[in-house]
Amino acid sequence: MPLTQQKHYTVGYHDLHQNNLEICEYAIDAYSAMQQAKEDVPSLRDHPSFIGYCLVNPKEIDNLSRLMAAGIPMGH
Repeated sequence: MPLTQQKHYTVGYHDLHQNNLEICEYAIDAYSAMQQAKEDVPSLRDHPSFIGYCLVNPKEIDNLSRLMAAGIPMGH
C-alpha cells in the first residue's frame, strides 16, 4: 500500500524485564500497526499481550518522518 495512504503509529510494549519500549509502524489502522509490530519484534510473537498501546502520531511528526524517509535535507 502506498505510504501516502498509511498513517504513522507508535506501538508501546514491554519486554520480559518490564522495560518499556516503542516501535513505529506505518499502517492503514491501529490493528494493522500492532500486527506489524508482532512481526517486527520477535518477543511480541510469543507474548502479544505485552503490547500496551498503539497511538497514531500527530500530522507534524508524520510529515517530518516522511521527509526524512524520502532523504530530503532538513537543514543544519
